[in-house]
Amino acid sequence: MLLTSPNVVAPEVAPSTPAKRHRRLTAIVLVLSIASLPMLMPFGMGPGPGNTAIPDVLLVLLTGTTLLWATSQGRPVPWPFLLPTLLAVLAGSLASLVNDGAGALPLVKDVFVLLWAVCVATLCQDAGMTRIALRAYVYIGTLYAVTEIVGMAAGIEALSGKQVDGARAMFTFGDANYASNWFICVFFIARAAQLPRRKGARWTVCAILLTAEFLTGSNGGALALGVALVVGYLWGLVRDGKAHHAVAAGALAAVLGGGAVLVITQIDTATLVERVGNTAPILRDSIGRTTGESTESRGTVLNTTLTMLGEQKHPFGIGPNEVRRHSYDGQYSYVREAHNDYIAAVLERGFLGGVAVIALVFVLLLRCVRIARRGALNREYSDLVPHPELFGALVVVFLVSALFYQTLHYRHGWAFFGLIAAVDLYGRRREENA
Repeated sequence: MLLTSPNVVAPEVAPSTPAKRHRRLTAIVLVLSIASLPMLMPFGMGPGPGNTAIPDVLLVLLTGTTLLWATSQGRPVPWPFLLPTLLAVLAGSLASLVNDGAGALPLVKDVFVLLWAVCVATLCQDAGMTRIALRAYVYIGTLYAVTEIVGMAAGIEALSGKQVDGARAMFTFGDANYASNWFICVFFIARAAQLPRRKGARWTVCAILLTAEFLTGSNGGALALGVALVVGYLWGLVRDGKAHHAVAAGALAAVLGGGAVLVITQIDTATLVERVGNTAPILRDSIGRTTGESTESRGTVLNTTLTMLGEQKHPFGIGPNEVRRHSYDGQYSYVREAHNDYIAAVLERGFLGGVAVIALVFVLLLRCVRIARRGALNREYSDLVPHPELFGALVVVFLVSALFYQTLHYRHGWAFFGLIAAVDLYGRRREENA
């Protein structure tokens, strides 16, 4: 018989191994899903059926894993941005019905990309998962940036995704502007989360990301980055109780920006770019395009879409993703998709499509304002995101980019929107959520 002393305390039971294993597996799937976001056309591979790609396969796995995690943990599954998405789907459905079923497939994509936000918002209600997601974005994104830079320097197009007929890097996106938006996204997340924690390492990471963005040669991306940097700085001043400083700095930025535009319009940039084009092809294919084919083609697309908008006989739109087909049928001089999310929403989905975009922008900015207020976040999440106002600055990147590209279906954008929703829903202090 074993005798035990009444003073002996029984050892604590360790957490169950299956629970640890399940959590670890969930974290792995989350990291792999974030890592897959740029893999739209890796190593020159074309898109799959319905323009599907590797991230879509991972999203299916992530969705299943998220639901299992939420069930086992007894956690809710939030659906952020559901109302704007349903409005967009309703608008698209009406447009499709009116136009004999045209453009039905994009409606499925609307709900599919929303799942990125749902999964990230669900998992990131756990602070540990939020930490993992932030680190995955920053460190994997930086690794991809290094890969692109090395590929460009070494002339390895499989790594850089360099255009066949130009000097711009597309990485694995198959589109230089898409790649630019990704690297800017990672840049602002790194700054908002202060990752890496050591200042020197963080500035090195930021420099690498900006170099990779520069190599994409995206003028729209550069403009969005510049505007967002100013907005982030001003937002930080307001957050620190220096609203009067923010007004002065904003006025100065407006004067300097207007002066820069005036100076540029007076300079023969075409001749200047031609002189440096041989030694710096990336300048020829980025800044040089502002005086040539790129500006002219975008102006033509804008005029075409505005003309098509004016010719509409009903308020329901021509159908989702139908601009190219209508341009061809109408024998317009330039057959392209709309290069503007705002015009495309109204042209393709009518009045309700415009309302859906406005609703999405409103909800995004509202969440950003709520988490950016001084002292709004609890200790866990304020440690993870010391500068939440830079999430708002990153939203501005998407809003500005939407003037030149159709960014509202970017997969990494919706994953980031889910991160904003998680911080807003679960990171604010309890009295804020009451």
